Amino acid sequence: MNFKDRKDFLLKTAPWCLDHLEIRSSEIILSGWVVPQNGNWGSVKFFINEKPCEVELKMDRSDLLDVFSFWTSVEKSGFQIKINIQSLDSDEEMVVLSRSPNSTETKYSNYYFPINEEFYKNLPSAYLRTQVHGSDSISSYVLEGFSAHKKLEFLFQEHLGRNKDKIAPMLDWGCGCGRVCKYFLNNNRIYGVDINKDGVDWCLENISSNFSVSELNPPLSFEDNYFEAIYGVSILTHLSLEDQRCWIEELIRITRPGGIIVLSYHGLNSLIRFNLPEESFNELNKSTYLNIGKSDSLGKDSEVGSKYYDSVQLASSFDKIIPKYRTEVLFHESVFGNHQDVVVIKKNS
Repeated sequence: MNFKDRKDFLLKTAPWCLDHLEIRSSEIILSGWVVPQNGNWGSVKFFINEKPCEVELKMDRSDLLDVFSFWTSVEKSGFQIKINIQSLDSDEEMVVLSRSPNSTETKYSNYYFPINEEFYKNLPSAYLRTQVHGSDSISSYVLEGFSAHKKLEFLFQEHLGRNKDKIAPMLDWGCGCGRVCKYFLNNNRIYGVDINKDGVDWCLENISSNFSVSELNPPLSFEDNYFEAIYGVSILTHLSLEDQRCWIEELIRITRPGGIIVLSYHGLNSLIRFNLPEESFNELNKSTYLNIGKSDSLGKDSEVGSKYYDSVQLASSFDKIIPKYRTEVLFHESVFGNHQDVVVIKKNS
């Protein structure tokens, strides 16, 4: 994928991101960036709870020039939406921001966030939020965690045919400080493991006793065929291909027949955001997996983070690491964060 190809890919896929949320006493302010389909700004429309809304477009996002240097128009790709809280139905518990009037059709690319201010309280420290989210912003931490939770609901319903509350037990593999699993609290059989003791300690104190520290390598302490559903949001994104293989084998071991494993990874839609040189694209096309380098999100001198990388891969890379004779493998594009792809591994009965 050369310089021109990246621009064509960006304008064709037309990605967008809601990256700031501010809830005031009388209004909600949403802001982010959007790439118009094939450069046509007339195609850019937004809907709040399936109702069209006014949006201010072409706002300054000069910060993105370092990300999408191959498309200089990104400098004016910002958008802002203001919502009068009184205009929302009083019985609505959350807001859905969508690019379609039928939000069900775009359920994996929408953003979801709760209105109740209680969701924005009793959160992990700024230090822990930054470790798992990349910033200490409370609103974006809740936005991404809640959106991931809703998308997992849809994935469970699609691939298991049941509501999340009827799926048990469930494992959050790489739970961090509970950014996603805290919204599964009505399921008292949600478990979590993570290599980061600080995050696990927060979960133990604020969620339940079903959390434990994981070693850097398998196995986990659970018995064979234990979980009906396992998910890992942005975990494969930091592992070598060999570590992915070992962990996927372990997750299959502790998943019961007929159960599923939902894992996100950096695919092409994520790769386009890393602003890598053309040589990196060539290497990815050749090997199907690319280790971008050491990630310091767990601390530069962290022993726990010694095997923690940033990586990108093609869907075909999973041919090398998932035992297909034991599983059915399916994919979804641009799910978490509206750019991380998802592999769904269903264990054969």
